[in-house]
Amino acid sequence: MRILFLTPDFPYPPDSGGRIKTLSIIDYLRASHALRILCFKRAPLSDRQSAWAAALGNVDSTQLRRGRNIARLIGSYRAGVPLSIERNRSPAMKSLVVSNMHETYFHAIFVDGWLMAQYLPDGFQGMKLLHEHNAEHVLWDRQAAAERHPLRRLLVDGEARRVRAYERNLMRRFDSVFAVSNADIEALAQLGTPRKKLKLLPNIPDASLLQRPALTFESSGLTVLYFGTLSWQPNIQAAESLLTHVFPLIRARLPQAGLLLAGSGAPASLRRVTSRISGVHYEAEVGDDEPLYRRSRVLVEATRSGGGTKLKILNAMARGLPVISTPEGAQGIEAADGEHILVRNDTESLAEATLCLLTEPEAWRGLSERGRALIRERYLAEKAFAPLDEVLRGDRRPG
Repeated sequence: MRILFLTPDFPYPPDSGGRIKTLSIIDYLRASHALRILCFKRAPLSDRQSAWAAALGNVDSTQLRRGRNIARLIGSYRAGVPLSIERNRSPAMKSLVVSNMHETYFHAIFVDGWLMAQYLPDGFQGMKLLHEHNAEHVLWDRQAAAERHPLRRLLVDGEARRVRAYERNLMRRFDSVFAVSNADIEALAQLGTPRKKLKLLPNIPDASLLQRPALTFESSGLTVLYFGTLSWQPNIQAAESLLTHVFPLIRARLPQAGLLLAGSGAPASLRRVTSRISGVHYEAEVGDDEPLYRRSRVLVEATRSGGGTKLKILNAMARGLPVISTPEGAQGIEAADGEHILVRNDTESLAEATLCLLTEPEAWRGLSERGRALIRERYLAEKAFAPLDEVLRGDRRPG
């Protein structure tokens, strides 16, 4: 089958949650289908990226640099679309899609994320598939609820309503919609999307993590890890909560404990906080994640927002690093509290659970081993992506 794959970011290297999921789908589809990949590039391609694209031989990209500013916000209202959609509007991408459609007959178009749905050609007669990395309106609703400044809350709440309306309408254009969790499926169904359209396509970790030697309690330090893209507001808020509320409670009882904050894009305000707190180390550029996993004894996800499922949690479990998370962070992951992960709902219990895993070898080993086993059982591509095969093999388009 020939598939046109549209994605908003250059998918290599897999250095963020979104790119990890996108690249895993690309690799999976390429094993059985002829794929043509069209994407944006937000900066000139590196030598590694150019080499990856040349090796595949079916990747084309176009430049897009459109930041957030008042002119684009006004333009989004004029166009009647959310700001994120306006920021990803590109005549060059539209032309690229049209030219590829003229050159090649595609059996299906796979739209990787809501930002690229605007490039689905009108009248396309093949299979139309949408992959929702998140139920986007849920992210915006949560962000609006978390916003404390009255004016910003008003603006975010208005944007949340626009995102909800746009997401509801775009669902109608697709034959099948893949969501990353059952919670997201439910959220999209609440928009009026027919349930027969909705399929589960869970996030999966980097499978190579399972091939690395097991971590050991004894070789790690008394270090708590937080790892994520720190330009994303839900991650910024989670890191701030960990820094200012959870970690001080840990240090009060275990002064030797440290916090390793890792990820690109941290704003100046977050960097200032890290510099003021004893025991905190910040690494902005992470070329290799293995030293992070080896130095750390536990990963803590303190988010109260976000959506979908957290690849940072799945990757840590695949590596054998025990995870403690808020309920929001663990949402969508089929892991049992106390068996594969520790789920805690307030600052004090997050700190208490972290202290337990920092100091108790048997508790640490149990979570490490069972978490890794869960990934092998449920979160490998051949099992997790079976719904995609079922749709592509269908005699008729679902929905």
